[in-house]
Amino acid sequence: MRRGGRRNGGGFTLLEVVIALAILSISLVTLLSAHGRAVTISANAEALTDAVTLAREEMEKLNVAAMPVEERSEKLKRDDYPEYEWRTDIKETPFTNVWEARLVVFKTGDKEERPVFNLVSYLSR
Repeated sequence: MRRGGRRNGGGFTLLEVVIALAILSISLVTLLSAHGRAVTISANAEALTDAVTLAREEMEKLNVAAMPVEERSEKLKRDDYPEYEWRTDIKETPFTNVWEARLVVFKTGDKEERPVFNLVSYLSR
């Protein structure tokens, strides 16, 4: 062993270990927060996909239905999409035998009926 110097044996000093742990902990916190954001974004995308699918299915029902009548429907709900309600609004347009069908999807229980998704289509017979 030399005086005042390092030992010849391998190993890390306490300072090297503390620095390595600090770098590792910063990296893990960053990765975990990014993962949390990704999970939230994925859940939001899945919810929006459900709202769009519901709107398209209900609009297709309007397309194949009999002659539309000008009306604003009550809030409607389906068992397979319990988190959403929707309302349809059918208006006559200036064109003969053409109606505007607007379908608005909103969260169940939302008193203000803030739209999650709007779908507009024109129906003719």
